[in-house]
Amino acid sequence: MVLRIKTKDGVETINNLTSASTIAELRSEVSALTNLAVDSVKLLFGFPPKPITGLDSTTTLAELHLKSGETLIVEEDMSARRVQLEQNYHNEVSKCLCDVIISRQPPCTGLRC
Repeated sequence: MVLRIKTKDGVETINNLTSASTIAELRSEVSALTNLAVDSVKLLFGFPPKPITGLDSTTTLAELHLKSGETLIVEEDMSARRVQLEQNYHNEVSKCLCDVIISRQPPCTGLRC
């Protein structure tokens, strides 16, 4: 199966998947091509392009009715990135507060205590 992958940087081709491949395998291939984290890959296909969402990661490309030669549009899912940034922020705040409590130092004014 040959799939064209259209990104903001250009067009790539994936040709090592089959109709029995899963959405998880497709996302992994797209991630490797685009340097996006797997959970940040947002796939759209069809006309007009619609996002591939709400499906089990074990859904096959055949079940999705994806055919060889189709073009997928790839975007970065910013909600996944936002969640990661929020987790990093909360981890930094927690670390800062723990350092303050343990060392009995005055509270820090920034996240880098």
